[in-house]
Amino acid sequence: MTHFVGKHFISKAGAEELANLRVNASIKPTADPAPIEMLARVPSDECGCPEELWRVDGILLLFHLEEDGDSDAFLFSGDWEDETTIKARNLDDLRAKAFQWFAEKLNPEERDCRDLL
Repeated sequence: MTHFVGKHFISKAGAEELANLRVNASIKPTADPAPIEMLARVPSDECGCPEELWRVDGILLLFHLEEDGDSDAFLFSGDWEDETTIKARNLDDLRAKAFQWFAEKLNPEERDCRDLL
């Protein structure tokens, strides 16, 4: 069995769905913000290309899909930021690769992300 690491989070909708899926579920929503939250999906103000902005454990992840597939991803955390170029076929591919880059960049086993905040 893998042990759960991190703070528990349950939205109101999540508690309702889990109550329908689990036997004897009495799960209450938590008051804390979601650990991963989409903040925006909009066209870029500069060129109109698709962009998504996410907050992951307090760190902002922004990615921008270019028409040629050479897309950009950015991490912002107060005084610290980083960026990379990611080759992506579409927005779904970019999202998956950007989150993978985030995970590799801030591996909690090697580095505590809260130290960056």
